[in-house]
Amino acid sequence: MNNGDRIEKEGLSQTTPSEAKIFQQWHRFIADHGFVWKGILSRYDGKGRLTEVLNSTRKFTPASDASEIEHYLCFINRDDPEKVMEKRWMIEKCGPGIIHPVDPDSTIMFSSQSSGIMSRPGREYAEIYLIEGNRRVSTVISYYPDSYEEINKRCGLANISLFREVKQEESSFPWSEEKLEITNREYPSVQVINSSMLRFGTFDEIPVSNESVDWFAEERLIFDFPDGVSLNIPKTLKSVDKNNLILSWKYSHNQIKRAIAQFSDDTRGADLITLECVIV
Repeated sequence: MNNGDRIEKEGLSQTTPSEAKIFQQWHRFIADHGFVWKGILSRYDGKGRLTEVLNSTRKFTPASDASEIEHYLCFINRDDPEKVMEKRWMIEKCGPGIIHPVDPDSTIMFSSQSSGIMSRPGREYAEIYLIEGNRRVSTVISYYPDSYEEINKRCGLANISLFREVKQEESSFPWSEEKLEITNREYPSVQVINSSMLRFGTFDEIPVSNESVDWFAEERLIFDFPDGVSLNIPKTLKSVDKNNLILSWKYSHNQIKRAIAQFSDDTRGADLITLECVIV
């Protein structure tokens, strides 16, 4: 048994059921993300136009007793390498969930199916993660009110950030260097073979139906990025509606992962639905 497993086992044996869920979330964070991640960050505006491409390093370093995690990032502009941004934070395990200092209003959750989400009540922001092997993709999605939509209490899409990353120890870089503008492609029919929902606030992970899931199109924006990554999101957000933000990743020739941020109301962050799919 390694040190991290020992700490987790001892910690779980000394906690209440509610505390145990937070403890489990914390150790999923360490197990799935506690590495150095190298990759490409592509930024797009609300119309899907590429605005910036950066070389990205994100490093998550757990303390020896797993009580906190140091988060370091470095972004280097590909067009102007002298433009460098570096930041560092300390993330601590605390109830009622994992809070990142960059956004104290948001809560981070991690499912047992190598997916995760950072979201806040109000729907305007979410970061969704998917991991497969040594690769990780994530998208940051931001909506903001504008003068026209605010009348109807709607928020319009403001920007998207797409990360494509790999653990630093990998000898080869798996991501393409193809043109980074968004393309249009047919989305294949899929069959869901494994699925779950992680509930915001309680961190209960429950099964959901394994039936085929529609790839919604009406009143949606669909962005097809390089390397089989797609994003399917509403054109606008309205507080009275249920909203799904869908990140999809075709990570092999016949397999697709989806992570769905499901906002049901403005008083809580998103539930996280994770689907493992095969192309049919």
